[in-house]
Amino acid sequence: MKPIEFPNNDHYYLTLAEEAFANGEDKIALENYKLAYQENSSPKLNRLITSLAVEQGEFGVALEYAKEAAEDYLESVESIDLYIQIQLLAHRFFAAREFLWQAQKVKSITEEQKNLWLFRIDDQEDFYQKQQQVAMKVIEDELKELPKLSNMEQLLLIRKVRGLTNERLKFWAADFMLNSAVSALVRSYLFESLARLGVNERFRYLTFQEEVVELIPVETGFDTTLQQAIDELLTTILLDEDPVLLSNLIEQVNLEMAFLYPLQSSYNDAQAWVNSYLVDYAGIEADLNPQIEALRQKIKELMLGYH
Repeated sequence: MKPIEFPNNDHYYLTLAEEAFANGEDKIALENYKLAYQENSSPKLNRLITSLAVEQGEFGVALEYAKEAAEDYLESVESIDLYIQIQLLAHRFFAAREFLWQAQKVKSITEEQKNLWLFRIDDQEDFYQKQQQVAMKVIEDELKELPKLSNMEQLLLIRKVRGLTNERLKFWAADFMLNSAVSALVRSYLFESLARLGVNERFRYLTFQEEVVELIPVETGFDTTLQQAIDELLTTILLDEDPVLLSNLIEQVNLEMAFLYPLQSSYNDAQAWVNSYLVDYAGIEADLNPQIEALRQKIKELMLGYH
């Protein structure tokens, strides 16, 4: 029988869930909690669903709900513990370390708590990897061939590095980020992966202009100042005049900034970038910056290799 749609339908489902839970019908309780969440989501209900899902071995469900409200799990040590537990159950060790670093960054945990969790993550990953040695060897054998592949094939393959241990990821990143046969976007992806892990070691990095620089991922990997400024200026100029062009240009900016990453701050002249886009795509006359024009020309040439 279909339930009557009351104004506070979430209360209806919560009542059904609590009754089922009291009668030991945990699976029915979980389904009704999920229905209540659809009607009126909240961090507390999200964590209740993930906790019950973990208890019932529904790790996929727990992961789905936890990922949806990841930032809410930074609120307390208990919710951080639950979130990381879910990542470990799903063998998402990269995600667990990334979240742990975020928790430390917002000061939700102490240094001692972080170290205890890192020990647990490393221990469980080590155990898991011993069970997955054959699969790991396959991944690394594939990665050895990456420089020989096309740019698009490289982009698809490089995502498999997230299945490696932290140390092996750093090993491949140190190699590939200096390899001119590895595409620029793959080098950017690897640097961003290190930044998301909070890696504070110094790495040598081959830029898309074929210059080698030394960078620390956690210090340089998250500067989006230039991209935000470009988006804001384009929005101010085009939102009312040509919203379709604006949408297309925002996508173009995202792509070009991916090539420029992680060196955006070195070319932090938002107006010069905006002028270039307007001249190129809107036929609007504007002053052009020779340095930015040279950069964009190089990016355009590289982009041809991804079609």
